[in-house]
Amino acid sequence: MLEALLLSSSTGFALVVARLAGFVLTSPFPGAHVSTSQRIGLVAVLAWLASGFAPTASVPGGLGLGLFLHVGMEVGVGLVIGIAFRMLFFAGEVLGQVVSQAIGLSSPSVLNPTIESEDAIMARVVTLVAMLLVLSIGAHRIALAYLLESFRALPVGSNVGSSEVAFRLVDLTIASFAEGVRIGLPIVAVALVVQLALAMIARAAPALQIFSVGLSVLLATGFATLFVSFGEFASRLVAYDGSLGARLDEILGAMMRGGP
Repeated sequence: MLEALLLSSSTGFALVVARLAGFVLTSPFPGAHVSTSQRIGLVAVLAWLASGFAPTASVPGGLGLGLFLHVGMEVGVGLVIGIAFRMLFFAGEVLGQVVSQAIGLSSPSVLNPTIESEDAIMARVVTLVAMLLVLSIGAHRIALAYLLESFRALPVGSNVGSSEVAFRLVDLTIASFAEGVRIGLPIVAVALVVQLALAMIARAAPALQIFSVGLSVLLATGFATLFVSFGEFASRLVAYDGSLGARLDEILGAMMRGGP
């Protein structure tokens, strides 16, 4: 009796750890730049908290193939929640790339430790500002709250998953990309007008060599537009990032409908 109870408790704890590990692997919080030991510590603390209230009635009783299938399923649930949270940051990254390309600062680059690749400096600055806005509204707390609440909505060991979840994630990715481009459209429009004006001046008076100062004009107008529109950019990013709860509701609902 005691052996069966210990086996059930350890199996349930392992499934809880699997779900949390999947979330930490893909979530922007705490991020890839955090050391492995710190991420393991976060998983351990969250597992200790979640194991106190997570239902274990659906935990498989043996150590067979079914247990490994459930471990993979729990990792998948954590991955889905982490990816959904990650996609909210994607809008800020797209905005940074749009601004960088529009004002002509896409060439200077710096190492981005999050994705371990070169990133444009202006894009990196805008992405960091977007990340600060996300943290300022407590989106990381919302993601952690939904992660912990998922143990009640989707008990460990239960059958979850549906093709609808993949469509939800694709829709979220498309929406984040579209929102990032939409927010950056004023700077793109101003840059296009400046480029057309410079082209017409160069065509009308070729001796002026207007393109020798074209980059300076483009930078000045681009930064001026960014400065004037910063409040609008920030409010729209905050409004979009505030939809994290509704997005996670839809995704968790799709996973629940995928059960028996």
